[in-house]
Amino acid sequence: MVDDEDDDTPAASTPPSAKALHELTLLAGQHPGPERTAAAWRLVTSAAGNPDAHAVLDFAREAELVLPCDHTDSTAPNLTWTNPLDGSEMVWVPPGKFVYGTNNQTAACAGFSLGRFPVTNEQFARFVAETGYVPDLDHPDNESFLSHWQGGAPAKAQLRHPVTHLSLFDALAYARWAGATLPTEWLWEKAARGTDGRTYPWGESSPTAKLAQVAQGATCAVGKFSRVRSPYGCEDLVGNVSEWCLPEPAGAEVGAFPADHYPAYPYPAADIPVQTVVRGACFLRHSAKTARSSHRRRLSVARRNRWVGFRLAVLLPVRPA
Repeated sequence: MVDDEDDDTPAASTPPSAKALHELTLLAGQHPGPERTAAAWRLVTSAAGNPDAHAVLDFAREAELVLPCDHTDSTAPNLTWTNPLDGSEMVWVPPGKFVYGTNNQTAACAGFSLGRFPVTNEQFARFVAETGYVPDLDHPDNESFLSHWQGGAPAKAQLRHPVTHLSLFDALAYARWAGATLPTEWLWEKAARGTDGRTYPWGESSPTAKLAQVAQGATCAVGKFSRVRSPYGCEDLVGNVSEWCLPEPAGAEVGAFPADHYPAYPYPAADIPVQTVVRGACFLRHSAKTARSSHRRRLSVARRNRWVGFRLAVLLPVRPA
């Protein structure tokens, strides 16, 4: 028997993040290294939805297990960092105002980080291998899940292509594993348009095959258009694949962070579609209008097809140490 006074397991009545704080305390006493970095980041991001998440964030900052993202020097290069859980390169989007919509309205939001690229086949294959992920048997479109893979694996030539044939549910499962979430459509648009309200992520020039993967027959490897970036440094926001965005409750303020990073939705019945917004023109698009950063399209959350992928968002003002 173990005496109660020797048992350091948090009691059921303790705050939700007590266990995370205990484990962070242990990590703070360890030597820095990749394993400590990944473990600390998983604890911090996993606690993000707790009502006492601020306590975890404050402790992690004080123990230098995470570092702040904010910088006030407007001439500094865009801050980037690597997610230690899945290898995604993340770009910091500072807080402030942004232009959105076809009427160029203005809103504001807090700072967040967005993936430089959409999640790739290679990354999703690692997720499946490490977690054994399979879709729920009740999902209405399971025959389309990763249907472009052969023998349960992506083709070698497509490892760096954006992963597709995924529903919103599949994208959220990956995001949770990676300690992230998906952007709302307004966060996506801020990352694409910045503060000057540009029409396309790169400026005002109409999309061509030199600027984005549009009017093509298939996806391409991420990074192909590395000289064509959004104001903050994101790539492939237009072209390659359209991207799932996190559904927002009715009446949500433009630019507000979602209350739930992993909203649960019932699988839609055939006669009652449940939809969310996808953003960004895909490789099939050739119209300058549909390639605009303000363009939005609604899609059933259960759909899996070859032209929709996703990228990660981290809604915290910190990065791994």
